[in-house]
Amino acid sequence: MPYYIVVDTDREVHQEVTGKYGPILDDFMDEAIRIEKVADELGIPLRVIGCLAFRIKSPEYTDLHIKMGREVTDIDYVSYYKHRQKLINLFRDDLGYHWVPPSFARASTLRDLFIDQRTGRKIDVFYDHLEFCHKIDFKENKRLEVDQPTIPLAELFLEKTQIVEINAKDLKDLVITFLAHDVNEEDDDNAVNGNYISKILSDDWGFYYTVTENIKKFIDFVPSLNDIDQNQKDLVISKAQKLLQLIEDAPKSRSWNRRAKVGTKKRWYKFVHSMEGTRNAD
Repeated sequence: MPYYIVVDTDREVHQEVTGKYGPILDDFMDEAIRIEKVADELGIPLRVIGCLAFRIKSPEYTDLHIKMGREVTDIDYVSYYKHRQKLINLFRDDLGYHWVPPSFARASTLRDLFIDQRTGRKIDVFYDHLEFCHKIDFKENKRLEVDQPTIPLAELFLEKTQIVEINAKDLKDLVITFLAHDVNEEDDDNAVNGNYISKILSDDWGFYYTVTENIKKFIDFVPSLNDIDQNQKDLVISKAQKLLQLIEDAPKSRSWNRRAKVGTKKRWYKFVHSMEGTRNAD
């Protein structure tokens, strides 16, 4: 069980929360990795997603990430639903976080919310898949075992490009990804697995359309950046083009071809609302 130490300094009350595995850390990166390691020791795959994951995977570009205005505001993870109760117990009883029982919206997206009551910092844990405009599945192919402490680079790329209304923050996360990593044809710590992405998209025209349109938006966006030089711009654009070509060249399924004939006449994505319970993995 957590305990609380209250110290009165200059009439301000500061509260330190210490659980079974030590105190909650103020630094987002340190705290995210500390929790992932604790879960790993317990045999629970808990992988970092969102803005922080991009920074973990491309540490040499942290300063650029910050310079471009990317601010880490919370910590997000994904795990398998079969570990949910263990994770609730871990965060609530051993790590010193407050568990917020899910509302209907959060229950529908398979996620739990935990709050550091000292600072108000939030931690979201998603289960089995991420589903905003499209669905990224982690359970079927045991993708949480592929990389650590974050999800694989392929899924990090899809996490951003599955959003129909992709924004500048998402595109900036992709900038540091393509600066730090190549596009390859297999899972690799140093490369985005283009084949895996192509395989997913070759069976889902809607997902394919959203992702390829977002790659084109990314290619158009990069020249407007003032924080990287021309050589860096050329580099990230060439990698995005390489990935786009892999996606286009991949053989498509019958269902993909049937849906492609309908095109955008029919909505091809799920609406993402701005309210709690929807897109909170930043």
